[in-house]
Amino acid sequence: MRKPHEIIKGEKSLRLNLYLIVAFYLLLFIVIDPMMDFLLLSLFDQKNPAMLEQINDLKLISTSLIYSLLGIFPSVFMAWFGYRVVASSKLPPVLLSGKTRFPFTVIVIKGRVAKMFGVLIIITALVLIFQLLLHLFKVFFNS
Repeated sequence: MRKPHEIIKGEKSLRLNLYLIVAFYLLLFIVIDPMMDFLLLSLFDQKNPAMLEQINDLKLISTSLIYSLLGIFPSVFMAWFGYRVVASSKLPPVLLSGKTRFPFTVIVIKGRVAKMFGVLIIITALVLIFQLLLHLFKVFFNS
């Protein structure tokens, strides 16, 4: 006979904080491009075609840097989350304070399956970080 699954209830305060962080993050992604246009065009007084081409090259480098850095933050968080899963052998992971808090209601996964899932999360995060860093080097060294 199988024993019943252990269920961890989601916390509303964590869920609200997660929604606020994701909304702010997406808003930041949307606002970056027009803000870079405004800043770069306001720095230069003359607007001849050669100057606009130089502004465009500068915008390519600066927005690539900003978008890559903004993309690395969630990947680093994902790698940390995978590390916590591997360290505690439990999904959702046990935090350093000894509590298990999660924004959503989930079934607890323990043991080797949780560790394999944590390693998969870490590998995926490192691949994303490597891809973003590769894009940054390509933009900086081709310009």
